[in-house]
Amino acid sequence: MQIRECTLDDLGPLNVVCDASERKRWTSDMIAPRSDRVVLAAVADGEVIGVAKTHFHSDPEGRSPAGHYLGGVVVAPGFRRRGVGSALTLARLEWIWSRASIAHYFANEHNKASIRMHDALGFRPVARFSEIRGVTADDGRSELILFAASREEWDPSEVTESKASNIEAG
Repeated sequence: MQIRECTLDDLGPLNVVCDASERKRWTSDMIAPRSDRVVLAAVADGEVIGVAKTHFHSDPEGRSPAGHYLGGVVVAPGFRRRGVGSALTLARLEWIWSRASIAHYFANEHNKASIRMHDALGFRPVARFSEIRGVTADDGRSELILFAASREEWDPSEVTESKASNIEAG
């Protein structure tokens, strides 16, 4: 598996992944190159099998701080629980660490797989919200948990590909 930056040519293949995952389709402006974010594709045997992005928020919003955030990850159903999401997350963290000392992400409180994976990567909860940056929990009743990780506390030597796969398999 290779992790690389998305190109506009990836839009069709990544939307095949979104369709198979029953997720909202992406648009070209969501993957167009920008200096304040990265969009990565996981590719196996020439096929896009996953996609993930970051967001940069230059201003705080309520109690949600400014900074770099891990955004959505979509992995093709046949490739889940094989370390694809973890590999995409590790690559995005490396990208963020080259620009900032703190990374954020948020998840629905019921998304135990995501919370477990990010916990193993050093993310700790910092706040709970009914809405973060225009996003509400999937069911509208749950809370979103905001997490943060610090580059200074992050030790990539502790995160091997094998461990990342085990984290994701949960």
